[in-house]
Amino acid sequence: MTEKTKERAPRVQKKIKALLNNGTGIIENISASGGFLKMKSDIPTEPFHLELKISEFKKIKLECEPQWHNSAGIGFRVLDVEEAEEDLFTRYVENQIQALKVYGADRVFKVEIVVTLKNTNVFGNVYFSNFIEYQGIVREKFLMATVPDLHKLMANRSIRLVTVDTYNRFVSNAYFGDTLVVELTTSEIKAATCRLDIIFKNKETGALIGEGYQRVCMVSEKGKVMRIPENFLTPLNFYHEIKG
Repeated sequence: MTEKTKERAPRVQKKIKALLNNGTGIIENISASGGFLKMKSDIPTEPFHLELKISEFKKIKLECEPQWHNSAGIGFRVLDVEEAEEDLFTRYVENQIQALKVYGADRVFKVEIVVTLKNTNVFGNVYFSNFIEYQGIVREKFLMATVPDLHKLMANRSIRLVTVDTYNRFVSNAYFGDTLVVELTTSEIKAATCRLDIIFKNKETGALIGEGYQRVCMVSEKGKVMRIPENFLTPLNFYHEIKG
């Protein structure tokens, strides 16, 4: 009778910043039992300590053991989690797995926008300020697609979304009839604010049209800045992209 092979814990494709004794790296995928660490510095060959930065404020310390390696990094096994952070680590992995079921595997939110005449100027190209309007459209579609009961929250004004600052860099022109693919990811998620990073591309040619961001914050019905609620935080974390 052959021994039944132990089932491998499900892994989540998620980039997470990691700090080691001998440098920094990026976790490419993670599970409750192990993952893959991509590194630029020397790859560890002995058991090592790893610190995961899962948000601006939360870090998890792991004791790990190398299992295999290639030119990009190492596959590792989790030996131990700091006791105070064990539940946090388990919940984080479980939440990521659940989010994959809800949002799908693509961690870039995409929307298509067709350029109409009203969005062009006398020269026929999209007027620069309309890209800021497009950013607002994408932001609203993103929240409507990912935040449950958003319309109720906005209708009764229990939560308001305020734009702190916004920016768009022009790269090339878009014209009437063009279809733009707009990609949204998140970064710099803090207690009350988050940056939405937005890229515009021409669907037919793939050419980059522009790129920019909006930094937003949550405000209560009384006009006070508030912490980002969990139902907003879950999709923001799912579409979070590490820069650099």
